[in-house]
Amino acid sequence: MLLFASQIVNIGFGLLAIFITLLADEINLSPIEIGIVISIFMVARAISSGVVPALSDRIGRRIILVISLLMYAVSTVMLGFSRDFLTLFLLRIIEGAATGAVFPTAEALLVDSVPSSERGAWLGKYFTTFNLGFVIGPALGGILFTFGLEVLKLDKLTSFMIPFAFTGVLGLLSMISVIVFVQDIIQPQRDPEKPDPVKEVDQSLGVGVPYFSSFLAIGVLTGFSIGLIIPIFTLHATNAFGLTEGTIGFIFTISGTAALLVNYPAGRLSDRLQNRMSIVVIGIVFAGLGFIIVGFSTSIVFVLFAFIFRSMAYQAYIPAYRAFQADQIPHMIRGKTMGRIQSAFNVGAIFGPLVGAAIYEVVSNDLITISGIEYVFYGGGIPFLVAGVFTISQVIFAIYILRSENVNMNLRSSELSNQ
Repeated sequence: MLLFASQIVNIGFGLLAIFITLLADEINLSPIEIGIVISIFMVARAISSGVVPALSDRIGRRIILVISLLMYAVSTVMLGFSRDFLTLFLLRIIEGAATGAVFPTAEALLVDSVPSSERGAWLGKYFTTFNLGFVIGPALGGILFTFGLEVLKLDKLTSFMIPFAFTGVLGLLSMISVIVFVQDIIQPQRDPEKPDPVKEVDQSLGVGVPYFSSFLAIGVLTGFSIGLIIPIFTLHATNAFGLTEGTIGFIFTISGTAALLVNYPAGRLSDRLQNRMSIVVIGIVFAGLGFIIVGFSTSIVFVLFAFIFRSMAYQAYIPAYRAFQADQIPHMIRGKTMGRIQSAFNVGAIFGPLVGAAIYEVVSNDLITISGIEYVFYGGGIPFLVAGVFTISQVIFAIYILRSENVNMNLRSSELSNQ
């Protein structure tokens, strides 16, 4: 039921990813205002995911989910009625804060609820539902918008209310399903006379030590790399290869569908390995190579296959990586730590689009020649090369985490042998 509740939100999340930009353009916001509306959502999400999930360690995850889903539902419905920049700006802050609380809290509750030996498989299912939302959401939004325009004979601006209202209803259904079916598996500590377990674990781990800082570094680099190409892929595909919007949408649909095929099998495989991070290291390298191949490509066929390859590589290692995090993080600070890791991702996703757009504006009209082999490729591919380099650089931190865990396992084995 927790997966079902998350799936409902993910469908709406995928729908809004497309239609918020279309709505902003329809009410004649400037490109700068549209960029602010998109960015402020990620800013609010980054702040919220770094703060709110920590409360779930103290007061319970279920109550955080219920309140956040209610905020998400109400703000989304109201977005459909927005007709000016200030209203969109404020509602997107609320919506971003709500989603920033929902996703890490739901993920923490999920790993609370399953044994370590099954976490990879369940997180594989979780990310499958997440990606399915991005496949279904935009198509469903298009159907609802067309229904309002063609069947109900509404004007274009009024027709936007239908997909936003529908998304809000999905949020309410998700909230109701959490209230009825979902329970806190681990009860938080509420006795004021007992030691605070959160502070005790924080002190024993040492906030900011290189081990946990490596998780944050990977989060920032991942968000930055993905964010770098978000505003670029459509522009590059259109300018360099002459693709239509429909064809670009088809590429995203195919890559998203291909990613669905690897989430669960890869997560399940990680449950059977001695150390899940081996999958993570391999997946990071392949995901980075996928970006690099896109950057160097002068054929749309190579772009298509490389983009699908990158998506599958990323979705193959992410369940194993999240399961590894859950294995290492005590439940008393699981919401707090997983929220901070996702906040790091969101921070990277804020700056990535800005850097990617700046690079693209400078080099997009050039042809780049590699001396020695006389290979020529489009300048618009440079952001993809940069994204690939930043992606592969994560291997440094992943290997550090892997080695640290191997050392810890050896120490634990030695202690058991001595006993």
